[in-house]
Amino acid sequence: MISGLGADERVFQNLEFPPGYESHFLPWIKPLSHDEPIEEYALRMARRILHPNPVMLGLSFGGMMSIEIARQLPVEKVILLSSIKHKGELPPYYNKLAKRLLKNLPDRLVFGQRQFIVRLFMQTSTDQERQLLQDYLYSQNKDHFYMRWALNNVLSWQNEWVPPSLVHIHGSSDRPFPRRFVQPTHTILKGGHFMVMNRAKEINRILERELL
Repeated sequence: MISGLGADERVFQNLEFPPGYESHFLPWIKPLSHDEPIEEYALRMARRILHPNPVMLGLSFGGMMSIEIARQLPVEKVILLSSIKHKGELPPYYNKLAKRLLKNLPDRLVFGQRQFIVRLFMQTSTDQERQLLQDYLYSQNKDHFYMRWALNNVLSWQNEWVPPSLVHIHGSSDRPFPRRFVQPTHTILKGGHFMVMNRAKEINRILERELL
């Protein structure tokens, strides 16, 4: 399992898998440089996978990274949660202007007031979810290097390859990746970007059908 931008394994705590599956969290690693290619980063992450033919499950940017890993490592299946599978599903307003602003603006302007935007996009609904989000915001205050690298790769992702065995679960009310631009295999009605936490029961039913 790979979480979204710099988040930890707690976002997956409500997920359940069928008997016989052993779950492992693959943490993010530090980019070697501000322009390390996503393909090379994915290869370094893949070296930490010890089991053959794993099922990759990725949330948001973690879904994009799961696909990048699947391009370089034999996998049984790729499961995307609140993510996209190729560049055609990126919203058109994630354009050159956004990338230019990210490249040229200082950290204090890019990250200093991002709390409102992150809370708006994540669509949390409980105190537990809001605490996870607060912890995430606090941790990312210390690592703008990683965040710039990750955001740049989200905005400029050029992937056109889709794994042959792919499950794509998406919320109809997702804000970072609006449903109108995405063609998932499963849609959670009124699910937001944080549905991995607050709509886990429905996601678990899909996982049971797809993994048995």
